[in-house]
Amino acid sequence: MKIFDFIARLFGKSKTAEKTVSPEMQSALDAWLAMYQHQDSTPNNNNSLNLPAAIASEFARLVMAESEISVSSPYLDKQFRKFLKRFLIRADLAFALGSMAFKPYVSGKKILVDLVRADRFAPTAFDDSGQVTAAVFLSRKVIGRTYYTRLETHTFHVENQTYTVENKAYFSLSPDSLGTECGLQAVPGWENLQEIQTIRNIEKPLFAVYQNPSANTIDLDSPVGSSCFAHAEDLIQEANQQWARIQWEFKGTELAVDARQDLFPRDENGLRPDLPVGNKRMFRKYAANPEDKLSDALQTFSPEIRDISLFNGLNHILQRIEFNVGLAYGTLSNPTDIEKTAQEILSSKQRSYVQVSKMQNALQDAFETLVYAMGVYADLYDLDSARNPVLSCNWGDSVLEDPDKEFQRRAQLVAMGALRPEFLLAWYFRIPEDTASDMMPGNSVLFGGKNADSITI
Repeated sequence: MKIFDFIARLFGKSKTAEKTVSPEMQSALDAWLAMYQHQDSTPNNNNSLNLPAAIASEFARLVMAESEISVSSPYLDKQFRKFLKRFLIRADLAFALGSMAFKPYVSGKKILVDLVRADRFAPTAFDDSGQVTAAVFLSRKVIGRTYYTRLETHTFHVENQTYTVENKAYFSLSPDSLGTECGLQAVPGWENLQEIQTIRNIEKPLFAVYQNPSANTIDLDSPVGSSCFAHAEDLIQEANQQWARIQWEFKGTELAVDARQDLFPRDENGLRPDLPVGNKRMFRKYAANPEDKLSDALQTFSPEIRDISLFNGLNHILQRIEFNVGLAYGTLSNPTDIEKTAQEILSSKQRSYVQVSKMQNALQDAFETLVYAMGVYADLYDLDSARNPVLSCNWGDSVLEDPDKEFQRRAQLVAMGALRPEFLLAWYFRIPEDTASDMMPGNSVLFGGKNADSITI
């Protein structure tokens, strides 16, 4: 049973959680998770290209590849980097399922962050901008034959700037049942949690939610994020079917020799024809016919393979998938088949750049809320005094630009005398211009620089 079912049974159909996470969205979430885990229903799962995971992984690479993220507080910067290291591993899961929650908590002298995937929390309230202001998070333990479930409800009250965290525990003998409420102290590991806690003078929720910035075509009234491959589900199925055809074509046209069984030597018992060692896959036996001519005794099976037309068909499907999800042509498809003119290449890269930029902006908003929440907890537990830490993000721009071509362009400007060399070094190594200037050979004592007079050879 999922968290949405728990909430519906516990609070009834009138609760906001049941309204914000519709049955259609719940079904879509299940389908996205199955596709990401390579469990989607295809004609033959062994022939699946596993495109959902590949698409999500590629977006994770494009979004995070050149990111430089830091926090103004040294203490919080250290804690945030630990979270970021874990997020880099699970970023593709956030993009695949459409959203992910970041829930910080204090453990000793550290601030840790739970990365809660989309099917493990239920948003229950949103503000006017669509940001989640209340949510229920699911935790579960199995001790012996008993299932313990904890529902942790976070609510940000905008009107009086208070924040409430409420914990309720339940036990059941079935994984599909919420069961009966019990005290937190009855469950090992939860005994130190408070049933309800209120924090005042809060400006934002003390958790953050990333949501893919794509239109939700599953439920037009839902503010919940949709998968990065949601707009290409049918095309992904078509690509899997085309790949199955290609696999069958290679198998069906495999070279073989049809031969009468009386042409092969018998085994040691003399009971059946014995095929040549190492060639059993190549030869196919058939019963001997006395009327057969000797020339018909051996026939080679070697039909012409239609691989070019089949691969062209697959490539066109992959290009449609790239277009629908917002990736540049050549990311999944064969790049040699699409790069025709400079304008077409730029247009394709711009599509990817726009999509990735939107995802980066949404991720930065979530990170800013997370850093704020970490600052509140650090202040409450006297771990750090930075109540309003500042997040700095530099995402890079190589999605649109080709670094090699850009380097050649700037190098030509240097050769023409239109650009100072230190600016090229500063751009290439991402360092301040003063540092780049010190790296110049002309400023080195070995190259006749400013300190050359002090060197005696």
